[in-house]
Amino acid sequence: MNRIWSVIENSLLAAYFAANFLNPTNLRGAARMISGLALRVTARLRAQKDLVPQLALAFVLLIPSAAFGQTPPAATDAASAAVSAALPAEVLELRRVGNAAVYNLDYVTAREKFEEIRKRLPQHPAGDLYLATVIWLEHLNKSRRLQTSLYQDESSFYAGADKANEDSEGDQVDAAVDRAFRDRMAQAKTKALALVARNKNDADAQYFLGAYYGVMAGYEASVARKFFAAMRNGSRGVDAHEKVLKLKPEYYDAYLSVGMYDYILGNLPFAYKALAAMAGARGNKERGIKRLQLILEKDAATADDARVMLLAIFQNEKRYEDALAILETLSTKYPRSYLVKLEKAYTLVSLKRTQDAYAAFEDLLKDPAAEPAVDLVHYQFAEALAANKEYKRAAEQFVAVPQTKGADANLATLALLRAAQVYDLAGQRNDAVAQYKAVLARPNVYDTREQAERGLKQPFAEKDKEKKNSD
Repeated sequence: MNRIWSVIENSLLAAYFAANFLNPTNLRGAARMISGLALRVTARLRAQKDLVPQLALAFVLLIPSAAFGQTPPAATDAASAAVSAALPAEVLELRRVGNAAVYNLDYVTAREKFEEIRKRLPQHPAGDLYLATVIWLEHLNKSRRLQTSLYQDESSFYAGADKANEDSEGDQVDAAVDRAFRDRMAQAKTKALALVARNKNDADAQYFLGAYYGVMAGYEASVARKFFAAMRNGSRGVDAHEKVLKLKPEYYDAYLSVGMYDYILGNLPFAYKALAAMAGARGNKERGIKRLQLILEKDAATADDARVMLLAIFQNEKRYEDALAILETLSTKYPRSYLVKLEKAYTLVSLKRTQDAYAAFEDLLKDPAAEPAVDLVHYQFAEALAANKEYKRAAEQFVAVPQTKGADANLATLALLRAAQVYDLAGQRNDAVAQYKAVLARPNVYDTREQAERGLKQPFAEKDKEKKNSD
């Protein structure tokens, strides 16, 4: 499965995410032309691999973009909201507070605010959609699937995707989480479709329908690892938001998904651009950036979400100073988000400000706000050290992950595998073998067992990573 597709179809548009979520070869249009054949072909495409880790930043920063945006109406009260999909001012305020809580990883407050929205507007999809998004993001946070390295091209996260089809792909998901999420999403979809049926020219109704598909795309890709389903839903979300802009060009929040789509499609290799153009899909990365920047200029509801999308783009364009500036803004607004601080530390690594980066990681290890995810901090610190070829120190940080109180079991397994690999790179073969065996003694995560067995047969080398990236 095309790695870009997975992260794009799932992280950025998803509402925010979902985005991630646009097949970079854009099979949205292609699927219309060649249907199932397009899906099979795209599963084998390997384009723009270097874009994936940066786009995954949207995941890391928890941006329910398409879900939470809506251009404020000039004047709307609760009575008129029952006729159109525009939210009244008091509900917009509840959403603003709830969205800020999501950024600060305060899911309790977010849930309270969104439940209040659902009670005030029982026939509107907003409350159900926001509550579903909180369920999704809180689960990703608890399962440590909000880390950049997890979505890098060489990550095990995509193991088996290239052999899957729509019937066989996907992971088993926690039943309680899945049921709670899908129950809320089913309500949101029913209500959104009812609003569109009532008035297909209502830009707000089309917006929330697109948001539904975006959030569903993000969930399918990040939680269930169902990339075909994510691509399909992400494409529907963009379609809906394109309709929004035709109805109301000044509906700036819709530029979030459409702008990312524009950038991603415009960033494709020429051959894939030609394929997309034949299907009627065209993009321009400069235009995509301008559309996202327009959201900031207009101070739309999704301004911070646009910042995260621009952050992903600046990382991809190697505009690290611009990326750092965005992170400074987000860090100031959301001081309780350890995820923002983690990304800031990693950006400092890209800027070759090594000591500043390491100091930032050390501070996070002592930060009470990051205490619930110290295992993740150790893991990211280790990846930063490994990137700078400080393999022995990296191994120490990887080994610390499973030793952390409350460490996520899957992350612990991934950390032990990475510890073995960096021990090999450091020339400490006996230590590497011990860690590979420790991985084999644990339940398989993605392809950790396969990699550990390979590591026991032959020491891991940087060329192995390079080969995997080129496959």
